[in-house]
Amino acid sequence: MHKPQSPMSGARLPSAARQIRRLAGERSFWILATMFVGLTFLHYLRPQLGLASVGFVERHAMERVVFLLPVALATFLYGQNGGLVALLFSILVMLPRVFLISAFPGDALLETLAVGLVGYLVIWIIDAQEREKQLRQEAIARLKAINLISTSVTQSLELEEILNNALTQVLEATQLTLGSIFLIDRVTNDLVLSVYKGLSEEQAGALKRQPTSRGLAGWVARMGKPRGVKGVPGEQEWTSSIFIEAGAKSLLAAPLMSRGRFMGVIELADPRPGRFSADDMELLTSVGNAIGVAVENAYLCHSIRHYARQVTRAQEDERARIARELHDDTIQSLIVLARRIEAMAQGKEKGAPVATHQLRELQTLADDIIQGVRRFSRDLRPSTLDDLGLLPTLEGLAAGITEKDGIPTQFFVTGEKRRLPTETELVLFRIAQEALNNVKKHAQAQTASITVKFTPEMVEMVVQDNGKGFASADSVEELAVAGHLGLIGMRERARLLGGDLNIQTQPGRGTKVIITAPAPPTGLDRAQSSNTKVVRTPDSRRWAAR
Repeated sequence: MHKPQSPMSGARLPSAARQIRRLAGERSFWILATMFVGLTFLHYLRPQLGLASVGFVERHAMERVVFLLPVALATFLYGQNGGLVALLFSILVMLPRVFLISAFPGDALLETLAVGLVGYLVIWIIDAQEREKQLRQEAIARLKAINLISTSVTQSLELEEILNNALTQVLEATQLTLGSIFLIDRVTNDLVLSVYKGLSEEQAGALKRQPTSRGLAGWVARMGKPRGVKGVPGEQEWTSSIFIEAGAKSLLAAPLMSRGRFMGVIELADPRPGRFSADDMELLTSVGNAIGVAVENAYLCHSIRHYARQVTRAQEDERARIARELHDDTIQSLIVLARRIEAMAQGKEKGAPVATHQLRELQTLADDIIQGVRRFSRDLRPSTLDDLGLLPTLEGLAAGITEKDGIPTQFFVTGEKRRLPTETELVLFRIAQEALNNVKKHAQAQTASITVKFTPEMVEMVVQDNGKGFASADSVEELAVAGHLGLIGMRERARLLGGDLNIQTQPGRGTKVIITAPAPPTGLDRAQSSNTKVVRTPDSRRWAAR
């Protein structure tokens, strides 16, 4: 009766067979086998081969020493275990001569044992060197991974981009597919799932928010230090059921820290039990610190942008208030003054010529003041921007540059015209206004143009001139050093919209300012587009809505 085969032994046999097939397909294995066969023939058939034998060589000691060569080679190829197998095989090959053939069995046995001892020392030295080499390579790889991840997370100030890049780089460095990053909610003190890899949408939805009182991530959040779980089934109190459903058998989590402040948790998972080592924990802890600093910088940047948005909105509201007061109060008072002076001048035309001349000078001065205040009011907040929208306002801006500053400025529109959100139109107008001010003051341009391109989800505006240009700068710091504060303001305004501003310029080749911003159509936009017809009035180049 045959004994039933255990599952473990059944699993080992196919694995051993696969290992043998793998070895049989390697050239190095056959070179090693050829060395053993050759040395075995030399050890037993040297007299038959007619080789000389004198002194020390006559007792076959040299052949025994040469057996150390395949032992060393096997250690290099297959590690310590491979070297020990090769040494054992070499001793087994030498023993028959020791007991059955050698004329000096005692000496032969001592020589064989000496070869075995020296062989073991060779294996130990080679294995120690290889392990040290491997440790150095792993340390270098960890440093490269930390440097790569740190560089990746510092290349952006957008939180979602930082977290996605960080998790992707960590998974690539650790050769994993399961991972997630949680950020702490300062209001509820919950962990909020921000990015994840290897989880389904349903699994991620169930893990979207969890308290710090449960799970491995919660433990790390409470204690502020990393922790690993080598076997999920036995330690479920530390784990999240979502990772169990995803097939995880081992987990590793580390806090995201920035200057002693807890920002969140990064968590990795693997289907293999006991997958993570102390080196993995050290790597993840270092990476967590880099990500934590990047997250805090992103929060600070977001806060600054929110503050800038509020300041800009307050500034625009104040400009609108000043413009209204100038129009409703100051300009009206000046108009009354001008009409009274005009009436006085007309009533005294037949009187003293000096008085009439002075009154007419006062009337001219009042008219100039009125025109200046009107121009100032339009620059603060053009009424056409609120009444007619961005396109008529930009065309009026281009016409003003052409007529008043003598720089022919063309205006083009492509795509399906539509109204944009008020904040978007205001930001685009301010950028165009600042760009054309730069053209007037610095560019020494002969011509300029404004082009607005509408696409279904975006709007692009290009302000271009053929002026003298300037040396481009890659960063805000370089722009500030060069004194281009207006360009910094334009770039920050674009970012407030979630858009991007690109400045293309070279000395002597003009400047092109390109801004792209999200502008998906809304129901109100489509209704306005269908009910509003925009036409030009030939007398004043202004736009009117019918």
